[in-house]
Amino acid sequence: MDIEQLLQEGADEVTLQRFFYYERYAWLSLSHDMAAVISLDGQIMDVNNHWELTTGHPVEDMLGSYLLEYIHFEDREQALAEIQRLATSDIGSASVTFRFLCKDQSYRRTLWNVIFSPDHSAYFCMVRDASEESREQLEHYAYRDTLTGLLNRLSLSDSLPGILEKSREEDIPVVLFFIDLDGFKAVNDTFGHKAGDTLLVRASQRMRKLIENQGDVYRICGDEFVIILKNCPSRALAEALAGDLVRRLSAPYLIEGERVHTGASVGIAQHPLDASNMEILMECADQAMYHVKRTGKNGFAFHNDLSCGEKTTA
Repeated sequence: MDIEQLLQEGADEVTLQRFFYYERYAWLSLSHDMAAVISLDGQIMDVNNHWELTTGHPVEDMLGSYLLEYIHFEDREQALAEIQRLATSDIGSASVTFRFLCKDQSYRRTLWNVIFSPDHSAYFCMVRDASEESREQLEHYAYRDTLTGLLNRLSLSDSLPGILEKSREEDIPVVLFFIDLDGFKAVNDTFGHKAGDTLLVRASQRMRKLIENQGDVYRICGDEFVIILKNCPSRALAEALAGDLVRRLSAPYLIEGERVHTGASVGIAQHPLDASNMEILMECADQAMYHVKRTGKNGFAFHNDLSCGEKTTA
């Protein structure tokens, strides 16, 4: 029996609460990993017994406490921002990695796959202990986006400084594309999160196929992506790739028998022309992407052109 059926049959609040409770209990009990249900304000509402085996915290100690209490201070801002974004965006899931405080006051690196349920007004979390994984497994789980298989924000933060340093040493230009899918919210609103997730996977496949060995594709959050071209000898090449990227991401998708459309706004920043470090390079590409958003969407712009107000459409 699903929620819609219960509502159509006029179920009262007590019946719905009982339904949600048993649904949550079954999900926690059947999980082979650590699992938790967390409220919108970060309070731990329920956990399974795997937590005590891995972290030493008994279930009764965790219930009613707040996730913030367990996150390493240096990881808090980014981890909480990634989780909270799910409640206000149109994205169904996210992967978050941070150090978790154990009962013995040591920290374990954990990988969280989080889904926000509007019906429950809560986050459903599946958690793996990444501290004892092999190097290959750790790279896969911690540096890969669970939904799309692309490299994630953590991977970008760790790898980009080294890429830029190599660029300076070898005098090889690096180009960064910042991509936002136009019209993604409409797809989610019309067809639901499952269709939205399918679209993200398909868009990721298109980007990866286009770039191939010329660089790396990252999903940094929601429907935002970054592409790093590690050796782009000319603006003309970057411009040609950006045009192809917009055209491919604008082609229709067939999802669950429906043709859906999105576009792509792409901001382009060049190293060392626009910036000498990671933070400024990302900011430049982000500014160029929003310039495209403001001036018609579904196109691309180079940050170096913004003073002239130029935008190139594909």
